[in-house]
Amino acid sequence: MKKIVNSHRFFGSELLKVSALILAAVLLSSLQSAAQRRISIPSESKVEKDLIALCDIAEVSGEKTEKICGISLGYAPNIGMTREISRERIALSIAAAGFSAGEFQIKSPEIVRISRRGQHIDRSLIRAAIENAVADMFSSSALEIRIVRIDQIPVLEGPVGTVEVRTSLREVANPFAPFALPVEIRIDDRVFRRTAVNVELEGFADILVASRDLSTNSGILPDDVRIERRRLERTPAYYLRDFEKLRGVKLIKNISSGSEITADSFVSAVVVRSGDLVKIVGQSGAMQITVSGEARTSGKIGDRIAVKNKQSNAIIQATVIDEGFVKIYF
Repeated sequence: MKKIVNSHRFFGSELLKVSALILAAVLLSSLQSAAQRRISIPSESKVEKDLIALCDIAEVSGEKTEKICGISLGYAPNIGMTREISRERIALSIAAAGFSAGEFQIKSPEIVRISRRGQHIDRSLIRAAIENAVADMFSSSALEIRIVRIDQIPVLEGPVGTVEVRTSLREVANPFAPFALPVEIRIDDRVFRRTAVNVELEGFADILVASRDLSTNSGILPDDVRIERRRLERTPAYYLRDFEKLRGVKLIKNISSGSEITADSFVSAVVVRSGDLVKIVGQSGAMQITVSGEARTSGKIGDRIAVKNKQSNAIIQATVIDEGFVKIYF
C-alpha cells in the first residue's frame, strides 16, 4: 500500500514538472512572438511622395518607431507607372536598418506592386492664370481687350500637392496675332510640367489716323489727324494715341487719308538749327523767365544743345522743347 502511494506521488510530481515546462515554453513563445514586429504588406499600394518609406505601404504591429517606419525602399514610380519590389528586397532593407531577423516577421506576397497616387490638374486653374496674365499685361492701358480663343487645355495628372500655374505675356511679340503662351505648372513649389496653350486676343483703342493725304518729308499738324476707335493688329506701341508725340517729327512715307499713324511712318526732325534765334526759358520751381538767344548747335526735341544768351553773351546748355524754344533749369 505504501508503494502505491509513493508511486502516485512520483507520477504527480513528474506531471507537475512537465506542465511547468509546457507552460514555460508557451510563455517563452508568446514573449518571442510579442518581441517580433509583424509587418503586413498588401500586394498593391499607392504612395504620394517621391521616396517610399516602409510605413507608406506596410502595417507594422507594435510600437511604430521612426527608425522602422522611415526605412527607405527607394524612389516611387512616375504617375501612370508601376514599380515592383520583392519581399526579399524589403527584408534586406529592414535588416540594413539594424533589425535582426528575429525582430520582425514579414507577411507579404513575393512581389509588391507600387504605383503613384496623383491628382487631375484642374483646367480652370490654367484658364484663370491665362486670363489674369492678360489682365495684368493691359491693366495700365486704355485698351479694350477680349479673349477670342483659348485652345483646348491638355488633360494633365500630377502628384498630390498644392498646384500653382504661372504664365505671362511679357515675352509675346504681338499679342494681337494668335500666339502660343508658355505655361508653367508647379506642385508644392516644384516645376511639374511646362506646356503651351494657343491664345488669340482682340483689342480696340482710340488711335490717330490721317484726316487727309500726307506726303513724305512733311510735318504733321493737329489738323492733319483725328482720333478713331479701331481694332489693333499690332502691339499697342506701334500706334500713335497722343497728339504730343507728333511734335517735331517728319513723315518718311506717304500716308493716305484714313490710314493709321504708326511708329514706323515718321522720324524725329531737327527743329532748331545752328544760328536760329530761339527763346530761352529758364525755370526754377514755380518761377520762370524768358530771354532771347541764338542756337550754336542743331538739335531735335529732347536734345541738349549750346545756345548763346543774347543779353549776357554767355554760352549755356539747354534742352530743345519745340521749334524755336529751349529750356534750362536752375
